[in-house]
Amino acid sequence: MKYSIGIDLGGTDIKAGLVSATGDISCRLVLPTLVDAGPKAIAARIAKAVRHVLVQAEQALMTGAIAGSPNDTNIIGIGLGAPGLIIAETGIVHFSPNFPGWFDIPLVDYVTTALASRDSEEGRHKALPLHPEIPIFMDNDVNAMTLGELHHGAGVGYRNIVALTLGTGVGGGVVIDRQVYHGSRNTAGELGHTVVAPNGRYCGCGNQGCLEAYAGAKNIVERTQQKMETGLTTILAAESGVKEKSVLTPRRIAEAAQAGDRLAMEIFAETGQYIGIALTSIAHILNPQIAIIGGGIAAAGEKLLFEPIRAEFVKRTMDIPAHMEIVQAALGNDAGIVGAAMLAFRS
Repeated sequence: MKYSIGIDLGGTDIKAGLVSATGDISCRLVLPTLVDAGPKAIAARIAKAVRHVLVQAEQALMTGAIAGSPNDTNIIGIGLGAPGLIIAETGIVHFSPNFPGWFDIPLVDYVTTALASRDSEEGRHKALPLHPEIPIFMDNDVNAMTLGELHHGAGVGYRNIVALTLGTGVGGGVVIDRQVYHGSRNTAGELGHTVVAPNGRYCGCGNQGCLEAYAGAKNIVERTQQKMETGLTTILAAESGVKEKSVLTPRRIAEAAQAGDRLAMEIFAETGQYIGIALTSIAHILNPQIAIIGGGIAAAGEKLLFEPIRAEFVKRTMDIPAHMEIVQAALGNDAGIVGAAMLAFRS
């Protein structure tokens, strides 16, 4: 049995795990990222996470908790999913908005150097080999999530898929013939910046009317706040006692919508409408078999979010592209680790 170590690098946490070829995760670890520590310090924390996973893996192999022999070279590679514009073939983070001052950071080289160092408290792990030449593969975190869903989630059995993650922002990934499509300059898949409303809300990218400006968490809260300020009756205002953005979250808005709050229901209907508009353009350009939607906002579920998405999509799409399935992601919070691990297995 062979394994890969999957690393999901986020602005808050570094999540690591030992992943089998069947997508099962064991030997998990979560470390705070310490985003302001700088790239070399964060690379050292990634290396620390890898070593901890290795220690746990050796113990699990010795006790038979996972399959394999501790004398074998069980770890075939390390996969790293990182936010931002990633140049996958060189292991460079060209730019990442979650990490201040990160421009053209050779993160894979930094992690390789940190793993080779004997200065850390963990030292080099000997019983379960991690050879200096073990490959490390990196890609954008949403591309990694898309691979996770392709191999072990909602995308199993498909060749051409797109994925959206609805969180703080809106990320995207594109798989064509089971290969991640990076584009000519590594910027393909920025689906969150599909324009859905010309001259609409300003987006953090500098454009107007991007999907992210309507379906990102911050923007859902802002749109809710704007409706509240018009004087519409809502339990959100009554419960909080004040009309401040800070007391609102997409989760709380979804709960209010599930309880029948009209304003909250309108917000999610509109959010679904904008996503449906974006998926219409994506389907006409790429004609994928399936669109997989994940992230915290997707937890609003079928009635609040997915039904409005599909209704808008069907209304606007030509006959053949309209056959694209639209489903919720299956791997949840594990998608980042599983997908990162798949970077190593696929290579």
